[in-house]
Amino acid sequence: MTYLKKLLIQTILAIFIFNPLLAIDPKDGSPLKNRSHPRMHLTEASIPQMRQILSTYFKSEYQEYVNWAANAPDNDDYNILHEAGHDPLRALLIHQAFIAAVGTVPGISYPISFEQYAQRAINRLNSRLSSGDEVAYAAALAYDWSFNFMTESERSTIAGKMRTAKVAHKVFDISVANPQLDPEQMFSSKYYETAQPWYIGLALWGDGYVDADADKAVDTFYDDMLNWGYLDAKNFVAGNSGGFSEWVGYSSWHPRTHMLNVDAWRTATGENYVTDLQGEANGNALLNYPAFMVTAMDPHKYFNQHYSYVRHGGAETTDPSFEHRSMLEQMHFLPRMLAESGYADEAGLLRHIIETYDVGFPTYPHFYLWAFLGAYQSNPSKSPADLNLPKSRWTKNLGTFFARTGFGNPADGVFSAAHSHFRFDGHKGSDDFPGFTLAKFGTLVNTRNVAHRGYGNLNDYTGARQYNEVYFEGGNEEFGGQTQSHKSMDEPHEVQDAANGAGDYDWGGFEQISRKEDYFYHGRVNNNRGFESGVSHTREYVWLPGSDPENDSDFLVVYDRTTSSSDPEWVYHVPWEPSGVSYTSTESMDGGSRVGDAYIGSNVIIKELNSLGGPRDNDGGNQDYTGGGVAHGVLFAKTLLPDQARVEATRVSSFDSDVIKRQHHLAIKSHRWQISVKPTDSQTNQKFLNIMQTADANKVTSMAANELITVGSAMHGVFVTRENSSRPNYVVMFNQSEGVNTNVVTYSIDGNGSTRHIITGLEPYTTYDITYGGNTISKITEPDMQFWDYKGVDTNTKTGVLYFENTLSGNATFMITKSGEQDETPPGKTTGFNIKP
Repeated sequence: MTYLKKLLIQTILAIFIFNPLLAIDPKDGSPLKNRSHPRMHLTEASIPQMRQILSTYFKSEYQEYVNWAANAPDNDDYNILHEAGHDPLRALLIHQAFIAAVGTVPGISYPISFEQYAQRAINRLNSRLSSGDEVAYAAALAYDWSFNFMTESERSTIAGKMRTAKVAHKVFDISVANPQLDPEQMFSSKYYETAQPWYIGLALWGDGYVDADADKAVDTFYDDMLNWGYLDAKNFVAGNSGGFSEWVGYSSWHPRTHMLNVDAWRTATGENYVTDLQGEANGNALLNYPAFMVTAMDPHKYFNQHYSYVRHGGAETTDPSFEHRSMLEQMHFLPRMLAESGYADEAGLLRHIIETYDVGFPTYPHFYLWAFLGAYQSNPSKSPADLNLPKSRWTKNLGTFFARTGFGNPADGVFSAAHSHFRFDGHKGSDDFPGFTLAKFGTLVNTRNVAHRGYGNLNDYTGARQYNEVYFEGGNEEFGGQTQSHKSMDEPHEVQDAANGAGDYDWGGFEQISRKEDYFYHGRVNNNRGFESGVSHTREYVWLPGSDPENDSDFLVVYDRTTSSSDPEWVYHVPWEPSGVSYTSTESMDGGSRVGDAYIGSNVIIKELNSLGGPRDNDGGNQDYTGGGVAHGVLFAKTLLPDQARVEATRVSSFDSDVIKRQHHLAIKSHRWQISVKPTDSQTNQKFLNIMQTADANKVTSMAANELITVGSAMHGVFVTRENSSRPNYVVMFNQSEGVNTNVVTYSIDGNGSTRHIITGLEPYTTYDITYGGNTISKITEPDMQFWDYKGVDTNTKTGVLYFENTLSGNATFMITKSGEQDETPPGKTTGFNIKP
């Protein structure tokens, strides 16, 4: 063998010995490719910008922060290598390492040197590893951010210990050396409250100490996060509209760790799963989160002190509030990640939310890092109006729909409903709490629950329900007669099956949303898949927003069709004590564990004021607001069908300590009062038609006049007389049978002034002739529609909504006749949150 051949072989062997074949190939220029530190959330390239951010926007907070990090004791109980106090970034050593890595920030004075900050973090990391701490975000970030201050011996020793240290996880016994896991409960604590071996591996990768194991650990990202794993699962839930599966309970703080995971991977490897999605799911949870947030916002400022999301699901009443520490942390953290991914508008929308809705700065220095890393002030604020954000949003897989009168007025009304086709294992989200909500100067209607674990005794009485749904006598108490045969999602293969229509995951839910922005929002729900044989239930909503939130009422019309051999019961919940204002007779329901009254008759009207107050909180909490100046919404609810009904308003007779103590510091309160509409006669096929009006209690004292419209056996509807001369009358019509009405529709009304007609149950994308007063006009059903895709599991019978206006002068008869064939050409793209071309 020649000398040159020997030299070539030796060179090749040296390359493989010192640069072994690695499973991942980071992008050129990335910190991993360059083998440089810091690399996670903070990089050599981003440090100058971080110094400018801290000096420009956070000078006083950062000065407090560096003083605290220098003076706090290293032996603090929370200075550990995994989550501390329900916060993954609380440990002191993280902050000491961050200060050292960032270096000199103009205008900041430091009590100790950067080397001393770093050495304290290094010493604590080393000692806690020797003590057997499980490792999570704190260990990885302390190693990464203090790496450049370590001696060779410290690097080798600490890397070796981190290689075998148990990664903090609720289920699996894993480490960097043994990183394999099978994702489960992907939608809750087993992901959000644990750490991933690949995250720890990112800190260690390529340093020359535990490269083979670090590479193996980092490579698990592709199996665990993608391939219908954790990242794909989040994007599947959100789709292109946003939201998380535990909305709005644990999602007030769980997504923080998901944000950390995606951001660390982005900065370290150069692969950006915010913008360059390579996963299986068609969706983007993080990108669409800001638009979802602002659409789900409750515009009312409770106690004139704090804001909240419209509450869905089993959240404790504090969870949706922006006084919730973890909620504000993730809102502060996300903007910079979005901006650096090319989405400055979404980052600007987050800034708008933070500044408009009084999202405070983190309270203590050990929480400041979330805000420093997010740097929301570095992006120009973008309001919903700046972005032409639509006023409604349907997150299909999550099953939530929101519509609102606007974004900029505390008087704005909000309608939302939750009817999810899927169930996601976790801490009770909107998918587990079907029904609808209404808010106007504070919450007025919602589902009833105290907290995610079912605390409290609100439902501990005969006849108590939880959801704003139709219940059937003798059916399953929790789901109103729904079967338990359908599956919920927990593991990757289940999400994949559900996404492709395989398996038995579709419970039924929203099938269609139709809208004419600012005029009406129509939702069609089919719950039949979730019921036992012989039981059926379909529902349609039409929400009619006012044009002037300060002065106009909003109206919600709800139409339900039921089939069952047992009696149905139409249920909703309110936070404040309701009263009957129109009825034939009453009956006390006091006794045993409940209190309340039944109102019996035709066209029963229930009134609720959200300023009445009630039993007060425990010591230290705010009391129910009993004045009229802050929370001053009013709800009127009228039952048009059944013609004769028993409307029961009940609640548990005495609240237990869990109900009271978990209501502190919020005027939202759990929805304590239940309204049940029960037919007085038994029919196999029962229809419910209810209309609700929400308004300013200081301006509206009685419900707008309205009456039932019946078109033979074809259609039911309601005629709403205008509130005043500046407002329109409304006609809303529904097909009595599920599906499309192919007959001529004729109805008569008597009134004066501008009138808006919303006729549902017609053919989609089809032209109809409308004849009245000797004149005929032609209109096509509204094109702005979205549909549920059953993926072959079932068929969605699409329907159309016809909208037209006229001016009434007394009695008028309207005849609606199909005049054109259905145009199968796809409609133009619906209005959505699409601020990027």
